[in-house]
Amino acid sequence: MFARLQEDLSCVFERDPAARTRWEVITCYPGLHALLIHRLTHWLWCKRLRWLARFTSHVARFLTGIEIHPGATIGRRVFIDHGMGVVIGETAEVGDDCTLYHGVTLGGTSWNKGKRHPTLGRAVVIGAGAKVIGPITVGDGARVGSNAVVVKSVPPGATAVGIPARIILDEQDKSREEKAAKLGFSAYAVTKDDDPVSKAIEALLDHSNHLDERLEDILKEIEALKAERDSGLSASRWAGREIVDQKDRIY
Repeated sequence: MFARLQEDLSCVFERDPAARTRWEVITCYPGLHALLIHRLTHWLWCKRLRWLARFTSHVARFLTGIEIHPGATIGRRVFIDHGMGVVIGETAEVGDDCTLYHGVTLGGTSWNKGKRHPTLGRAVVIGAGAKVIGPITVGDGARVGSNAVVVKSVPPGATAVGIPARIILDEQDKSREEKAAKLGFSAYAVTKDDDPVSKAIEALLDHSNHLDERLEDILKEIEALKAERDSGLSASRWAGREIVDQKDRIY
């Protein structure tokens, strides 16, 4: 139990720069409280103490503003940031290292029993206000933009935005994501294509990537010139030695 709590605390510090002390996280983070109580309610649910599990989760909802059905499966090192308004349905599955922001819904589209809620792979990020609906799969490392409505499965590593959500991540977007990460930020709240600020940021990232490529080419040229110079110097040294040797033979 303490090992799991240690994991939970570590993932909070990794993903929330506002976290300062362990005591602050333990006492002031409703996302952590909701996950800790869910482990109890899920255990009760599996022991078929269904009413007690539902009542305990209802109390947790009142205390944290986060509703997690006791039947939901939650992996390790999951982080719910802020958390107010998060709803996770009965048959939802959340993989290890996922991050959910406030207002996220993992909901169903059918009144039929059985699997009716989404499955999130490992390290999935769901932006604020996003709705992931139905028995669909969001692949490992995928991202869902803020306020998106996802009704179809998302491939691993892709980014889905819009209503209904569409996949936007291509090779150029991947390079932008990598550059943004190097610069110290990651825009999980993905904006629409017609947003001028978003387009300006994309242009700056593209320009920065282009400069990096040019710089790499220049460095390669410099290394090649150095190698050519060194080979020329060594050749001249050998030529000088040959001349000295010939003079020595003559004398």
